[in-house]
Amino acid sequence: MGRVRSGELPIGCKGWLKEQIAQITGAWPTAASGVSVIANRASVCHVDTKGSKEWYDFLLTAGTYKECGFCLPDLQLQLKYLPGTVVALNGRILRHEVLEWKGGDRVCYAHWTRPNVLEALSTQLERDSESWPSWVAQSDYIDLN
Repeated sequence: MGRVRSGELPIGCKGWLKEQIAQITGAWPTAASGVSVIANRASVCHVDTKGSKEWYDFLLTAGTYKECGFCLPDLQLQLKYLPGTVVALNGRILRHEVLEWKGGDRVCYAHWTRPNVLEALSTQLERDSESWPSWVAQSDYIDLN
């Protein structure tokens, strides 16, 4: 597989070509369509507006820090968020935030999937059809308090 660079796109093309995306996904090492690396940063309370209401995001934290909190305000929870912690949540449905940390460096690897990436790669997937992956239901989170 040759290396594909965004500069190789035709003039006027604002996105990757389907063939280029398919080429890259053949070598992509995870089921997630993207990974964000967040280093030494707190996170304000937010939802992930580009995520899917049907899928989980996975957060893996590492580092030398000794204290940190992960908050889920909709569930009225504040959890310890120490190195080695993995959180699976639906970031589109649940508001979440990472509080300040103490005692060293902190990194989070956030694995996420975007519906538009799957739609671009497959002619067999149609949103809201039986072929669309649906691991999470918003109703699973209603009335948890």
